[in-house]
Amino acid sequence: MKTLAFTLFLFFSLSTMIAMGKPFMDDFNRPDNKKLGNDWITQADGTIKVEIVNQEALISGKQATDWVRAGLSRVIEDETKVYFDFLANENFNVHIRIDDTGIGAYIDIYAWPAGPFSHASSPDGAWPGWTEIPGSTMIAGQYNKFGVEKEGVNFIIYLNDKKLIAIKNEKLLNITKVLFASDAAANTAGSLHIDNIIIGDPTVKPKAVESSGKVSILWGKLKKI
Repeated sequence: MKTLAFTLFLFFSLSTMIAMGKPFMDDFNRPDNKKLGNDWITQADGTIKVEIVNQEALISGKQATDWVRAGLSRVIEDETKVYFDFLANENFNVHIRIDDTGIGAYIDIYAWPAGPFSHASSPDGAWPGWTEIPGSTMIAGQYNKFGVEKEGVNFIIYLNDKKLIAIKNEKLLNITKVLFASDAAANTAGSLHIDNIIIGDPTVKPKAVESSGKVSILWGKLKKI
């Protein structure tokens, strides 16, 4: 009976963890490295590198192909908030894109250095065009804080803790992937600095570790029973 009770306890604990999502934070406060670690997926073009330099993620180099993105991405599970800091002051723009990879719905947001942000919201993967976000000019030459929070079918956009706009996307029900990146015309050299990425509740600030480890441990215990 005790074994059955423990099994049920683990099962419901696992279910609760999955329902709550997997909050994640990465401040990149580790030694310089050509690999980001922490289960980040990187993509690049030309001589561009995506690496840890001076305790931040640095995207830098020369673009080889028009508008091919270079950056870092990861899978998201049951989370509705994404925040990060960025410094875009050397030719490269900044993009954040959230996707529901199952159906192709996405929201893509970008800005050039010192410029305003624009967004593209697609329910099915088709290109909808860019729409400028009013009052969204970044602070030039400084780190800026950017955030996206999902509230039902609306995605609330924040810049430096100021609420800017609610973007509606009725098909983007689950955020399954987030990408932080830049792109430019061929032969453009520049850089983009990314830091303090928080996925999930931005007030919790969990440690920068792979949270799936806890789930794996629980499954391991269940299998042994």
